Amino acid sequence: MRRLARLAMVAALGAISASTIYPLVFMLLSALKSKREYLLNRYGLPHEPTLVHFANAWTYGDMGQYLANSAIVVSAGVLLSWVVCGLAAYALSHLRFPGRRAVFLAILGTMVIAPQVIIIPLYVTLIRCHLHDQHSGLILVYVTFATPFGTYLLTAYYRAVPAELVEAAQVDGASHAQILWRIMVPIGRPAFLTLGIFNFLWMWNELLFALLILQKDTARTLMVGVANLRGQYTTSIPLMSAGLFLAALPVLIVFFVFQSQIQKGMTMGAVK
Repeated sequence: MRRLARLAMVAALGAISASTIYPLVFMLLSALKSKREYLLNRYGLPHEPTLVHFANAWTYGDMGQYLANSAIVVSAGVLLSWVVCGLAAYALSHLRFPGRRAVFLAILGTMVIAPQVIIIPLYVTLIRCHLHDQHSGLILVYVTFATPFGTYLLTAYYRAVPAELVEAAQVDGASHAQILWRIMVPIGRPAFLTLGIFNFLWMWNELLFALLILQKDTARTLMVGVANLRGQYTTSIPLMSAGLFLAALPVLIVFFVFQSQIQKGMTMGAVK
């Protein structure tokens, strides 16, 4: 019975894995086919593989510029979210001030707000602040939506740090900034790394706000650039697949490099 149960579990996990991997394989195989071969042999292996669609997506689709824009936005968003969430988590976990619990619950309450609900007032606010069509506006939006979960994750991690450690540092004359930089940040390095990975994956794949805020072609991110590969009347599926694969490649690299850290972060968030 144990063997049967194990086989059933392996079969179920294999089916789930196949359903996840197949779209990536289909996308890669489609990108390696010519337009004619894709129409005649949509689901089979490419008989004459070609890299012309990757070259066209990179050259004519201006993927290099879009890739640089995404790198700027995502890097700044991840770094700024570390700063904001780290400061908020330290204050909520080790500082004593009136309304601390109410503030923490209010931050958690914003996690239930769907971004689509506030998209119109957010767009109007960005225009009034002259942040529309600017990378800085998109970065601030990403950091705003990343703050609730990041604050919760780091606060839960910092609460496990003994208060005596912070009090001892204060007795030695350390300020809150010194305690945060020299004690809390090194201790919370695993949590910061986990938060950075999650934010990178989300910010890199995000499309709605990037499409709404960045209207200039030279400022658009990679996912918006891939979406522009779709024609008005007809779409080259191999070209679209090549662009999607190029956009997904950094995410796949990050996932394979940090997959153990992602698993630890998910377990840590559940336990805490």
